[in-house]
Amino acid sequence: MGNAPETYAANIVYEQGSDNGFTWNTVPSSLGNSHIRPEKKYEYEFGLESKFFNNRLGFDVSYYNNRVKDQILSTPQPSSSGAKYMLMNVGEVANQGWDVAINATPVLTRDFRWDLTATYGVYKNKVVRLADGVPYLEIVNSGGSGIKIQAVEGQAMGDIYAQVPQMNEKGEYLVSDNGLYLNQSELQKVGNINPDGVGGLFNSFSYKNFTLDISIDYRIGGDVINEMNQYATGLGLTPESLKYRDTEHGGLSYYYPGDNNSTAIPVQVAPTTAAGPNGEHIYHDGLILPGIVASTGEQNTRIIPAAYYYNMTYNWGTNSEQLTYMNSVFDNSYVKLRELALSYRFPQKVTAKLGMSGLSLSVFGRNLFYFYKALKNYDAESSVGTSWANQAVVGNSTAATRNFGFSVRASF
Repeated sequence: MGNAPETYAANIVYEQGSDNGFTWNTVPSSLGNSHIRPEKKYEYEFGLESKFFNNRLGFDVSYYNNRVKDQILSTPQPSSSGAKYMLMNVGEVANQGWDVAINATPVLTRDFRWDLTATYGVYKNKVVRLADGVPYLEIVNSGGSGIKIQAVEGQAMGDIYAQVPQMNEKGEYLVSDNGLYLNQSELQKVGNINPDGVGGLFNSFSYKNFTLDISIDYRIGGDVINEMNQYATGLGLTPESLKYRDTEHGGLSYYYPGDNNSTAIPVQVAPTTAAGPNGEHIYHDGLILPGIVASTGEQNTRIIPAAYYYNMTYNWGTNSEQLTYMNSVFDNSYVKLRELALSYRFPQKVTAKLGMSGLSLSVFGRNLFYFYKALKNYDAESSVGTSWANQAVVGNSTAATRNFGFSVRASF
């Protein structure tokens, strides 16, 4: 099976504008490719479906395996080439997975019926090969290159890479003279956006002319990049950033000799200390990051203020010291009540008098609430876009909404 790029996407065209009546043309930041080849997909699938007890119990199991060769993606290019991205055949990706569905009618009487459907799917992928000269494929670049979603040959699609602290041979973190962790020079893998499994649970309860439908979705595993948490924590706007802010939240007490907080090294004191030896002001928002000072090889004893720690850790961009997005990569498992609907079907003798063959009235609610979600303080589906990769980035999205409504269905 073949797959061509989107219509006109392979064209190489100029962007045109004008100033004071003069028309100008520029090369766009994303180029097409007149030599692009169609994707080719090779796939096989098999499954088994069975039903028992007069169709009151059944299952459907299927397995699929496919490979997409010459996959078409917009690929980062050196700025010296004249463009940031170019449409390319980037390599080969293998996908495989299982889908399982169980259908049952646990209760069936003259007036009452309970129908149940449960589904679960497992999906795995792997980057088999990338184009020659392409060491990795950058799918999402966020936070000024502070965190990325990349495809690396031999690894799963959707791996998340971010700055992480350096460690010595004993596994101890290395700390700078400023009391902050020293980051590794290269981004390291800190997660993957693909869930371990997804599925749903649908229940339908019917009593005479009334029907209650309950739809539940669930997702197990898979990480999400929470940009809102990153920047809000840096500004002290999240509950987690209360830690170390005062004595009650674990903050250490200290003062700056001579009240010189620009160059003096803080000195730790007891929380009950009223002032320093020369009347210095006492602060109660200190912390000491556990680790080894890189320049001396000794245990770190440098106190740093909580505000300094959060600002330097949860911020935008990249930095050799401490700044990292790894603390804003979260598991995105959840169980959600997707929809709840109550319907009433009018008796046939009523609809016949109205000249109808059927009439029903329904009230419903959608996106109602989570039974469980691992992502605290944020909606698990508040992503920045609709693509498979952007759905794993939380930030700059509109607030999640619940929908309520009613519907009337009539047939003639």
